Amino acid sequence: DRRGEGTGASGSGQAEKEESRRESTKLSTNRIGQKGGRTMVEEKNVASVNESGQVDCLELVKKLADSYRCLVRRRELLRQQYEESKSWFYTKDEIIYKLSQGAHEESERVQTSGLSNPVERTVLNCDKVLASMNREVQTQRTEQFLEPYYEVCEQIELFEIGLRSLRGQTRLVAEQLFVDGKKQSEITGAEGKLLTRRTVVREKENALIGMADTIGRYQRR
Repeated sequence: DRRGEGTGASGSGQAEKEESRRESTKLSTNRIGQKGGRTMVEEKNVASVNESGQVDCLELVKKLADSYRCLVRRRELLRQQYEESKSWFYTKDEIIYKLSQGAHEESERVQTSGLSNPVERTVLNCDKVLASMNREVQTQRTEQFLEPYYEVCEQIELFEIGLRSLRGQTRLVAEQLFVDGKKQSEITGAEGKLLTRRTVVREKENALIGMADTIGRYQRR
């Protein structure tokens, strides 16, 4: 029966088309996964990286918040010590005196004339010796005071960038806790009234999370 054959052929052809369509859909889906967006595994990896970064920033903010007042005091101490260490530099008279001591002893053993005289030679070399010795002094000052000073300043600046990003009561609470060093029971609101412990704890947590977010974006710039 040709109608039966035709129907069978038509059904077979329809099945082949459906199969072809499914294969085409799979291929296009794979291409989209490869070229366009991320796979579910990739999305999970990105999410875990972002979450890890937020945790790291939050831990950093907590450390900075706990040590902020100490960092400010250390910054001032290092600045003062660096200024006072200017007295470490040698003067020309000091170098001449130091070098002349050895030169006089040498001149007693060596009898010469003119520029070969040890004392005169010491005076002529004084500027070079002075520059060399003061370079060593500056290196010592930099390592002992200036580099730690810059490091402390960077930590303070990072914390203050986060603090300035806060608004309203959250910032008010953060400033009293971290900058002024007040106890939770001493924290007041905008109207000067004491805040409840629950409110202080909530605003402190909001402050830390907000600062961590700001610092994280700042570091990724």
